[in-house]
Amino acid sequence: MKSGYGDWLAGSLALVGLCFLAALPARAADILLVSSYDQNDACGRPQFEAAIEALKQGGFSGLSSKGYFLDQRTASREDVQKAVEQIKQEIRSTKPKLVLTFDDPAFAMLYEEVLLQTGTKMVFSGLNRRLEDYNERAAFLEGRSPVANISGVFEYLFMRDQLSMLEAALKRPVNKVAVLHSTDVVGVILKDQILSELKNTPYAQRIVVLAAEDVPAMLNQARAINDDKTIDAYIPVTMSVLDPADGKRKTMAQLAPLLTRSIHKIDLALNASFAEYGFFGGVSIDFYQMGFQTGFLATKLLKGGAIKGAPVEDARRSIIAVNRKRMQALGIRLSPEARSIVDKWID
Repeated sequence: MKSGYGDWLAGSLALVGLCFLAALPARAADILLVSSYDQNDACGRPQFEAAIEALKQGGFSGLSSKGYFLDQRTASREDVQKAVEQIKQEIRSTKPKLVLTFDDPAFAMLYEEVLLQTGTKMVFSGLNRRLEDYNERAAFLEGRSPVANISGVFEYLFMRDQLSMLEAALKRPVNKVAVLHSTDVVGVILKDQILSELKNTPYAQRIVVLAAEDVPAMLNQARAINDDKTIDAYIPVTMSVLDPADGKRKTMAQLAPLLTRSIHKIDLALNASFAEYGFFGGVSIDFYQMGFQTGFLATKLLKGGAIKGAPVEDARRSIIAVNRKRMQALGIRLSPEARSIVDKWID
């Protein structure tokens, strides 16, 4: 597991292993950026980079900053907890102006500490778990209005738009869609959010939920999806899956080839970058724009805006990405109207 330890806003970065972090001299930073995953993660990286760009455009390139990557998808629980404790200690001792977190794990492990540091503001990006769940554990919201020092941008998955795009690809109403999810925390949270977004829609009764605790189970479920003629498509939510063959956890980039070889059906991606792994794609959250939206919110607060006047926002922008090779392999022919709204073709 690596940690970015450097001045991101100034454009410099040194990478050090977290195990060596305690030996480094304490250096106060105005802004801490904490990503849940590794520095190349398809979900975390675009948010991280876009938030930095928004801060620079907002005139804050002169502030000192540090970036951390928890590598939660593949690192051991002990290593992640050790890293989080070090970051908490830094928050207590240096009292930064702002803590930016990206995705659920980083926020879940740090927000209660920030609530104790009333001089520090926190802005989150890319939360998927229900805000009510976090608020029950430690209150910081009334509805979506902050009552403490935390606000941010909630990740909206655009699932109804995704299934509407699927019907355009099929040229008929969808029959069933499988949600194949990993049993790690993030996989379960995303599965729950998919069901929540489709609740009270015509699609709610057309979802089949399948869980995979490890790679053999995932492949068994993949074969079941492929063999079930009533399932038109599936949503891969296998975010972190244990492979008993080597005892390591595999992420989407490693799992995608296994799924596309096993399932000859439309794979609906939650992230446009997943189409680059070989999935069909479709409508998904624009992670870069969500990160920029988060950074813009942070600039308003750094300029003196009252956090109580900055309610939690939904991510506003979606993106339509389609893997052309996968589309052709599946025999899908999009209509001219459907093709015209594709933002990004993956070749």
